[in-house]
Amino acid sequence: MLKVQVGNGFYFMYICIAVVYAAAIALILRRTSKKTARIVLLVILFLNFSLHFIKQAFVPYVNNLPQSIRRSTVENLCAVSTVFFPFIFLIKKHTVLHDFMYFIGVVGGLAALFYPTEALNMPPFAFDTIRFYAVHTNLMVVPLAAAILGLHRPRIKTFWAIPLMFLVWETIICLNEYFLIGVGLVDAQFADLLNPAFRNSSFTFGVRPDFAWAHQVLDPFVPWFLRTDAFGINGGKDFYFPVLWLVLPAFVYLIPVYLIVSSPFWIYELVKRRKLR
Repeated sequence: MLKVQVGNGFYFMYICIAVVYAAAIALILRRTSKKTARIVLLVILFLNFSLHFIKQAFVPYVNNLPQSIRRSTVENLCAVSTVFFPFIFLIKKHTVLHDFMYFIGVVGGLAALFYPTEALNMPPFAFDTIRFYAVHTNLMVVPLAAAILGLHRPRIKTFWAIPLMFLVWETIICLNEYFLIGVGLVDAQFADLLNPAFRNSSFTFGVRPDFAWAHQVLDPFVPWFLRTDAFGINGGKDFYFPVLWLVLPAFVYLIPVYLIVSSPFWIYELVKRRKLR
């Protein structure tokens, strides 16, 4: 059976589609007014938002109700972005939320395209495969197009807020996991969340076993009491303290990443200001 796999034709097909789509959106909207461009991008975000819930009417979700409802909650970073992006974009005044939207949209969207976790080993034209690529491509394309069109360009002065907003996203995921267990949509105990191998797609609860290499780059910036059972919470079994373990790694790694991915726009703004003087 045909499947999406890293490096095969379907894998590169979807990347190419995303590139062409991004270019087309930017080129088409450059010919319109900023008001029209804003409306079009907002519609795309709300379509993404709607699809996050409408998917429950399609296979495989409809076959796994009511447990599959958890897949329409904010259970990972991209899900949080899908739910909140439309409402951030409704804010016309530029805020740190827009800067973070650019960062998490572009970085998260690119990460999903190059390592499409939910689409791997799936039929390339199944509903959920197409949905996965559509949603994650839009998460990347909308903030990128907004920056290119001058609607909301990421600023250098808000670099300090990016790790903080990332931790807010992770906190939302953490609270959502406890809620899902509390209402029975996830059959587990609260203590199970302290296991990094359990429902931990966004590293909220520690380094996942399938990313063992990440220990080398993350652990040096995690205080020992946040990656051991220093306070006897887990019966002596070491664990990563949910969300808090990410505080230092977030500041160490996300700030330079933000400065790099946003550099074309804040450098452009700096140059433009100097020319106007």
